[in-house]
Amino acid sequence: MGMEWGAATAEFASEEKNQATHILVHDLTSADKAERSMRFALARVRWFSAKMPPGGTQEVWFDDRGQTVPAGVRETIRKALTPPVAGIMFFSEGEA
Repeated sequence: MGMEWGAATAEFASEEKNQATHILVHDLTSADKAERSMRFALARVRWFSAKMPPGGTQEVWFDDRGQTVPAGVRETIRKALTPPVAGIMFFSEGEA
């Protein structure tokens, strides 16, 4: 699969805060699917960081509502994405 995505767009961006937020609606119901989602999130953050002004930060929010996520998957994702991601949230856990 190629990674030539062209333009990068975050779901939310704040010029004042120099911050971008990505919302991912991915299947996290197995370790393999969570691994794929982590790779995607890292690639998206790295790609978008090249488009942001210097010093910008990014958050990734996972919409995992209604999923049965195996124990430890959310923590594995948090560890894999920190850094470069400044904030990680799972909708099933409420606000960060």
